[in-house]
Amino acid sequence: MENYVHTITAPKLTAFILSIVLAALFLAACVGIVYSMKSTTICVGGGFLTIKSLFYGRKIPIEDIDLSGVKSLNLREERDKDYRVTLRTNGIGLPGYLAGWTKLHNGHKALVYITDRTKVALIPTKEFDVMISTDDFDGIRNALNK
Repeated sequence: MENYVHTITAPKLTAFILSIVLAALFLAACVGIVYSMKSTTICVGGGFLTIKSLFYGRKIPIEDIDLSGVKSLNLREERDKDYRVTLRTNGIGLPGYLAGWTKLHNGHKALVYITDRTKVALIPTKEFDVMISTDDFDGIRNALNK
């Protein structure tokens, strides 16, 4: 009686390369998200509010901002519930980090950069709201009002 021996064929090289490329893209996305969390900045000057971020950066003319509507929010409190995010339409949502385009409870479209829900600056514009976590709300408001 003869023994049956079968050699398993190696995967096609294209499938192997594709899986390596996908793994590299996933790793690059993870690194990009972490980098974005640490490096998002806002600048006020030259007539613009500039948000520098790896994802969802934006340059907004100061004249498009409703300066009387700029206020500090605590999204954990009932009084600010209208500004809670109800739907992320295009963005990144991780525990402790939310960035991108969203819909708010009040129906407004918002561009958010939130790392701390208790310290959020609301900056309404003609087309959408901007919400940014900050420890220096007064500094942002004063820079916008100059």
